[in-house]
Amino acid sequence: MKKIKQALLILSLSIGIICSCGIYSFSGSTLPAHLKTVDIPLFVNQTLQSGIAEDLTGEIAKEVLTSNLLHVVSRNGDASINGKVVSYTNQPYTYGNKGVRDVNVSSYAVRISVEVEFIDNKSNEPLYKGTVNGQGIYDFSTEQETDGRTRAIHDIVQQIIQNSVKSW
Repeated sequence: MKKIKQALLILSLSIGIICSCGIYSFSGSTLPAHLKTVDIPLFVNQTLQSGIAEDLTGEIAKEVLTSNLLHVVSRNGDASINGKVVSYTNQPYTYGNKGVRDVNVSSYAVRISVEVEFIDNKSNEPLYKGTVNGQGIYDFSTEQETDGRTRAIHDIVQQIIQNSVKSW
């Protein structure tokens, strides 16, 4: 009888843990109540990589929209997400020896660094401010730099959303 009670207790706890995982979400309820809208001006690009600021700004706006955090507006939002792309590199990541003097690069890593500030425009207080670094690794034989760039941008966007939500 004792073993049955223990098994039922373990089963109940397991079901409770599994079910509770689906309850947690990033909804607007975690924001200060007065924040309903956000504007996301085009990020500043301090690198030589063209289009990176546009891609990053667009992906952040898309993520905010799909996560239902705030309604994105073109200007005068209750909050603003501002950013600056400060570095972009595409460097060898994995090496292999081809011969005595030859080195075979099998994968590369795109690394992007962005300074971000998420500001509550109503109280003029930053909700999050910091540097976010993203990395996207791609296989040189089957992929292109744009694949690594896309992964790095996705990494950055996820970190910005996560860091912003943690600070609320």
